[in-house]
Amino acid sequence: MIRLNVGLIVSKKAREILGDELLVSIFNDGEIAYVAEYGDFIEKDLKENSVNALVVVSESENRNIKDFLSNIDELTNIHPLSVEVLDINWLQSREQAKALILAYISKASLSFLARRVQPLRNKNLTRRSLLRRKLYYYKPYPVLAQEISFEREMKYLSSLCELVVKTPEGPQVSDPDKCTSCGFCSGMSFLGYLEMPNFSTDQVIAFINTLSKYAPTDKPGIVLITCNRITDIPKLKEAYIYPLISPCVSSVHDSFLTAILVSGFYPVLYSPDSSCELRDRAKIRAEVAIKRFPGTEIRFPYVEDLNELEDVLRNVASNSLMLTRNEIPQDIVLSRSRRRNLLLWSISQFRSQSKLNEEDEIPGVFKVVVDPDKCVLCGVCVRSCQMLVFDIKNTSSSTTLYHDLSYCIGSQRCVRNCPEGAITLVGSVKIKELGNRSVVSATIGKCKYCGKPLDSIKVKNRVSEILMSSGINDIEDYVDVCNDCKQKNMSKKWVEKTLGLSKK
Repeated sequence: MIRLNVGLIVSKKAREILGDELLVSIFNDGEIAYVAEYGDFIEKDLKENSVNALVVVSESENRNIKDFLSNIDELTNIHPLSVEVLDINWLQSREQAKALILAYISKASLSFLARRVQPLRNKNLTRRSLLRRKLYYYKPYPVLAQEISFEREMKYLSSLCELVVKTPEGPQVSDPDKCTSCGFCSGMSFLGYLEMPNFSTDQVIAFINTLSKYAPTDKPGIVLITCNRITDIPKLKEAYIYPLISPCVSSVHDSFLTAILVSGFYPVLYSPDSSCELRDRAKIRAEVAIKRFPGTEIRFPYVEDLNELEDVLRNVASNSLMLTRNEIPQDIVLSRSRRRNLLLWSISQFRSQSKLNEEDEIPGVFKVVVDPDKCVLCGVCVRSCQMLVFDIKNTSSSTTLYHDLSYCIGSQRCVRNCPEGAITLVGSVKIKELGNRSVVSATIGKCKYCGKPLDSIKVKNRVSEILMSSGINDIEDYVDVCNDCKQKNMSKKWVEKTLGLSKK
């Protein structure tokens, strides 16, 4: 996989904590382009080493590094949204620190979507910004990862936010200036085509996979998903805490939570700032987000208070077992189903390792029921479903309709287009109902003259009913005959009729 050249900068204090030996190990294992303690030479070095993504480990009060990062796009070739900042207070041990830093290096190396974010004109100009000629800024508003034609996804996203509009390429933010970058639209999406440029699905997978590879296994690991307003995290002896910074908790998709758990870590959502204008959005997202892993009682906590966070983390640590570490296939989101594939992979992987409650429903995965008495196997549902839920397979003697409800996003295109009204949306699918299953089957009729296979008996019977209701006689010449024989019969009748008229 193509990756950006990542550099690592540490403050003097961070270097003392980590030690040069550990930094060398991170440099080698992370395959990064540059590592150094912050100094006046940094700008030149980053340019000379072609660094285009950056991870910084520092104390929050380091003013020199803060000033440097605020102008990094002018001083270097690095996009501001390709910068990851770690606070030294997050570091618990050498092994935990190495795993966390390497995870952020992996995340930064895949920040390609940041290049699609256009600079916005700075409307609140200060004297300082004018002196620095800082007339623009970058905001992590959602961007389209790739073209999309799924009607349901586009309509749903545009209904969540007035700024999300439908375009020929797919849903996009119409006015980035007004966008709050909460990521609610991205977090609520079914498939994840609208991505946060600094918190994309690829980045989250890379972050989790790196943790899974390098994180110590002597204690449970907790991934604390939060935002950059976090100031402090509780220190626990019972577990390792790995903060994962997102634009906002509301941008976290359900599949991220399930994938984190299956990868061997317990996810916890934390919205740290009560004065944040996005807090309400985070609450709404938390209310509708998946509450626990399907088929289990393992919950995904959402916390807003620091004291409560400490209690929740201790509770998770004390009541948790060491989970099996699993690597997520990095190419899992390359398919058209993207995050839905990630969710299904998580359930399948957990299912292969532990027993799940098969009767449990999966939120966001919808269930449609086909009435076999009404279905005539016409195939309209197959052609109308954009998620390819339905499929018809023919043999020499039968026709069978299959569906895989794993990919249903509830568009109801099949319901609206079914000419027989045989399909109904009934809710969410159960774990036991996942996978490809046969729904309706019927034998294939054959031409009464040549024996060539025709449509299914169900289609034949339905066409017969329509013809009879229209007052057409001799329906056997229409429904029991192939097109070739039908043409021969029609030609024969025409000749007989013509010759009969000429004799008269």
